[in-house]
Amino acid sequence: MVPDGFGRPVFAEPPPAIGWPPGARLCLGIAADPARQLLAVTRDLPVALSVHTVPHGPVGQLLLPFTELERRHVQDAPVGHRARRLAQLWTRKEASLRLTGPGGLAIADEIDALSEARDGKVVIPASLAHPGGIAYVRDLPAGPQTVACAATAAPAPQVRIWRPDCLDAPAGTPSAPPGTPQPG
Repeated sequence: MVPDGFGRPVFAEPPPAIGWPPGARLCLGIAADPARQLLAVTRDLPVALSVHTVPHGPVGQLLLPFTELERRHVQDAPVGHRARRLAQLWTRKEASLRLTGPGGLAIADEIDALSEARDGKVVIPASLAHPGGIAYVRDLPAGPQTVACAATAAPAPQVRIWRPDCLDAPAGTPSAPPGTPQPG
């Protein structure tokens, strides 16, 4: 395993058992939060993840790294839904910035994770400290008090989610019940 230009783990030569053609790269994305751990594996497609527990209490002080549009989006939600909206916007920003380069969290307040989210995109403006680019984001189901997002360098046709309690199942046991894969 070697890091790519931004430090993300990449298997330069995937294990032969995978059966991929020569030159294919296995790209990994890893994220952890006290409530959840995520791993994404892609072929030839850089991927980054973000996962966070939904904060408790007022969100006012947490709005600093957000644009004015994002702040209004959070404040317009019913009080009981504001923290979840805020956490979801943050996971989109964080996954996008992890995907597009190191040190990006410093420009989080310049990133709009809301406007083009319906199209699955977050545009990262170029700056002296950051190369910029487009991240294709997808909100992931992570539980009632946890939010997660995957960002890829190109649209991903599908994202699969496995229940964590199935990961320790004996060999031969399906890792997810029918219908668990989340279509893209």
